[in-house]
Amino acid sequence: MRTVRVIGLGLMGTNLGLKLLSQGVKVYGEDTNELSLNRALHLGFEANNADEVVDLTILAMPINSIISSLKSKKIITNTKGILDIGGTKEEICNLMDSYDIPSIGGHPMCGVSDNRTWNPNPEIYNGATFLLCETQSTDTASKEIVSEMLNLLNSKEVWIDRIKHDQIISITSHLPHLISTALVGVAKENYEIAEIMGMAAGGFDGATRLTRTNPEMIKDMYDTNSQNINLFLKHFIDELMDLMNLQDSDELINYLNNSVEWRRALSEKFGERPLS
Repeated sequence: MRTVRVIGLGLMGTNLGLKLLSQGVKVYGEDTNELSLNRALHLGFEANNADEVVDLTILAMPINSIISSLKSKKIITNTKGILDIGGTKEEICNLMDSYDIPSIGGHPMCGVSDNRTWNPNPEIYNGATFLLCETQSTDTASKEIVSEMLNLLNSKEVWIDRIKHDQIISITSHLPHLISTALVGVAKENYEIAEIMGMAAGGFDGATRLTRTNPEMIKDMYDTNSQNINLFLKHFIDELMDLMNLQDSDELINYLNNSVEWRRALSEKFGERPLS
């Protein structure tokens, strides 16, 4: 891989491009936001040359912007392959199925809670799981290009079906965002923030940190995965009601023990994030 075009120079796109730059790849940057573009150029990106054929074009915009770009096929040209890094995959991959340019759906499992302001940190891709979804336009060459890129990023390549991706991500990412937001809603409806701040400990901080995420990002998430989110939100509400009805102390202890062991297994695999 020698040349890459990154469209969308926010947190994920910029850090991905920086990591590739450090590995000797020439990276072109494009963004409608002048401040984001200028920052990327200052960090070593090249101004986009739409006439040059690149090995890979990476769509790093918000989900709905990725969808709009894929629908307007004239926007994405002069590239041997296309990879998006949006947080949902089914709608995006469905569009990629009919694309003339070989295309792959992607989702790096890394980032930060609050992406309003951030410092460049290309190492966020180190060791991160990078989910990939094959489309009907995917070919061997495009898979090889993306695999080479992941080796340069030092990310873990994991291929997954687009539908299964969105189902699982609705539980592991999207539903936690909504729960976090709802918990903040309960707190602010019943107490002044000064009261909460005086008594909030690590549990409240950890349970609500996702509420800091850009609202537009959450809206795009809901727009493109609402069926799965609503399904598991109903399951979650049913689970809460079952928990409320556990009057017998032994039943409650058994329920909690099962949940604790399951969650500790995750900690053993991924480590435990310290709570402030």
